[in-house]
Amino acid sequence: MIQLIAQKTGGSVRQVCAVLGQARSSFYHAATPTATQVADRALGDLIEVVFRRHRRRYGYRRLAQELADRGLTCAPARIRRIMAQRALRALQPKTFVPQTSDGRADKPSPNLLFGQPLPVAPNHTWAGDITFIPTSGGWLYLAVVIALCSRRVVGWSLADHLRSDLVLDALRQALQTRPAHQTIFHDTERPSHIVLPVI
Repeated sequence: MIQLIAQKTGGSVRQVCAVLGQARSSFYHAATPTATQVADRALGDLIEVVFRRHRRRYGYRRLAQELADRGLTCAPARIRRIMAQRALRALQPKTFVPQTSDGRADKPSPNLLFGQPLPVAPNHTWAGDITFIPTSGGWLYLAVVIALCSRRVVGWSLADHLRSDLVLDALRQALQTRPAHQTIFHDTERPSHIVLPVI
């Protein structure tokens, strides 16, 4: 502040300190960076390099891990403080949750299991569902057919798409594993049922 006033008024540091009633020694002491400030400046330069290299996608936690991998241990709170001082804000990733169904059924089937107890006979009722699995190569979709009586997986299929073949492949595998005899197939994704013919 004293330096700024001296520059704007054209006066000397001695004159500004005399007007403000401050000792010149305090000004020179404050103008000399401390060891912590010097270390923070060097660390801040390194943080900024890593931050830019990763295209502003690393927050203070990942930066702390990156520095630790380089053999430099640093408290996350210190990294967060230095990032705030340098106005480094990590980009927030957009959360994407793939939908396995639109939740609508053009021709909903009657719920044959509504109000019914759990099946006690094998192959009386199967249930099918789809889930998604994030991988480094993108999303994969898993269709599973479960026998409700034994709770065993009788068929499954894994693919990178949500076309009808995904479910049909899982159902075909289930039919090969356990031939169906008037088995009810319950689709938990968009509640509907079909009765599989005698195989």
